[in-house]
Amino acid sequence: MPTFSKPADENPLVDLLDEDEPISGQKFCCISFLSPENIIKQKELFLFQEFLKKFDFTKSMEKYEQFLQFIIFKYNLDQESITTDFKSFIAEERNNLIKTTIEDEYKNFVDAYEEHLEESFNEKHSFKTSVRGIKVRGSFNSQKEAEMKCKMLREIDPHHDIFVGPVGTWMPWEPEAYKTGRVEHLNDELNKLMHGKVENEKNAKIEFEKRIREAKEKAMEENQKLAEKTGNVLTQKMDKDGNLINTLAVDYDSIPDNEVIIPEEMKEKSGSTNVSANVRKELFDSNNISTRVATPTKSTRKSPSIDEITMTEIPKLDKKD
Repeated sequence: MPTFSKPADENPLVDLLDEDEPISGQKFCCISFLSPENIIKQKELFLFQEFLKKFDFTKSMEKYEQFLQFIIFKYNLDQESITTDFKSFIAEERNNLIKTTIEDEYKNFVDAYEEHLEESFNEKHSFKTSVRGIKVRGSFNSQKEAEMKCKMLREIDPHHDIFVGPVGTWMPWEPEAYKTGRVEHLNDELNKLMHGKVENEKNAKIEFEKRIREAKEKAMEENQKLAEKTGNVLTQKMDKDGNLINTLAVDYDSIPDNEVIIPEEMKEKSGSTNVSANVRKELFDSNNISTRVATPTKSTRKSPSIDEITMTEIPKLDKKD
């Protein structure tokens, strides 16, 4: 009796959805899903729609402006007048020019060509699945145990990323590996390279701070030598953290006014380099102190000076009054 064998499939599919080895005491689990596909699609459509509005408007205006330049040159028209009218037209009709129905037109396009586009997309991407899936790889008492299991699973399952996360908390769906902060790559050389990169960044930061501190120390040494040479006293020193701190409490009131150095910008505002000295002299060193009320003139009401004040005599009160 002849036997019939099942014809071999021309393009056999490799089943990568294999099962892990069973773990004692772990048969079932509770899982929640959060899959905002529809919201994500709406957001992508919104972003693309806003981009297309600006892109279409900008490119259309550029092409139309080029056409106007051609017409101006061909018919020898007034370029300035045409350009002004064109800008005025854009300013007045901008809302109508930008207004589009991209969303409705996009939906009509997808409804008409969705089947053909789906086939083309699958062929281009070798019929890779677009359906989400989830597999619980085990539950453990500590993070260290989970990471050890994760590392072991990566060695026997190089086709999928495996993450470690706490039970009972919401986590991103398949997060970017570099954003988790704890990444172990399957390739040992890549592991060494990535860990070396992080270490180099730390060392570079330490070296940069060290160079800044050395520059400060060098500047302090030069200032110390200059102070010893000129007989001045340093008013700052550097602490163990490299910060500059004051060493002397300066009594600014004890400094003579004629020794105060006023910067150039303060000279312009005050109008004189000895303003405080003049005021002090007029107030306290003058022999003639008048008991009269100061009546400022119109030109000196905002900021009168000592020399511009006109003194008026205070009337004496009669005892009868």
